[in-house]
Amino acid sequence: MTRIVSHLAIVAITAITALHSVATAQADTTYDCEKISVDGNNYNISAFKATTYTLEGEPKVEYPSKIRVDYQLNPCQAIVVPEGEANSHCQAGAWVCQDVKLVPPEGDPNTIFLRTIAGSAPATETSPAREVAPSVALAEKLEDVKELPWNLTLKGGNIDGQDQSAIITFICDMAVTDSNVGPTLTKYENGVVYFSWKSSFACPQQTPAPVSEGMSSFGVFMTVLIVLGLIYLVAGAVYNYKVYGARGLDLLPNIDFWRDFPSLVVDVVRHIWDSVTGRVTNSRGYVSV
Repeated sequence: MTRIVSHLAIVAITAITALHSVATAQADTTYDCEKISVDGNNYNISAFKATTYTLEGEPKVEYPSKIRVDYQLNPCQAIVVPEGEANSHCQAGAWVCQDVKLVPPEGDPNTIFLRTIAGSAPATETSPAREVAPSVALAEKLEDVKELPWNLTLKGGNIDGQDQSAIITFICDMAVTDSNVGPTLTKYENGVVYFSWKSSFACPQQTPAPVSEGMSSFGVFMTVLIVLGLIYLVAGAVYNYKVYGARGLDLLPNIDFWRDFPSLVVDVVRHIWDSVTGRVTNSRGYVSV
């Protein structure tokens, strides 16, 4: 009995481990910024992966200083925190970080607090940690752009009981080819920060249609010639068999012509050669010695 229980326990542990591995693999392959599909169009924004984009907000007066809300983001992965700068960045795993700064009348701005808007958020007593859950969809049609914009939504932490997320509206603009050109901040309300990002990398990828190489005119001519030749041989052989009861080589149509054909070819070639070399000296065809 003890042995049976042990075997069952081993089987259960193995099954749980396998399910966890599958779930982890599925979570890892949920989002890839190199392969984004929206309404049948494919996008590749991996050019933005290597850069952490920093956006400065407009300072608001909080006498005697000002408050400025900045953002750091990466649409492909968690923000890479430079060594020694942890105090000016959100905790590890953040994709979009809100940096609230105090701007004094003189001197450099100072960070008051940091918020993880999107990405992995640290667990608190009232809110568990949440992993990044990107999703994509078509955005509303803009009259001044040719291609339909599309939204990338990055979900993240929970602040004061309110879920946080970032919505990046990507707009296809072939004039912007520099991957260092980042987004612009639109607004932040109800826990959602909105960005607008114009770039050529936001355009749908063109899938080249397979090119079928058509047959050349010479190939068509040779094909037609071969087909006609086969029809001639088959039809002639059938005719000779039915009408004359021919057998063997006699089945070939115009067999006498084909037997003499090599000699005819030789004569024609010889005549052309004599004409080219000038060996023909008169109309009677005598060859000079």
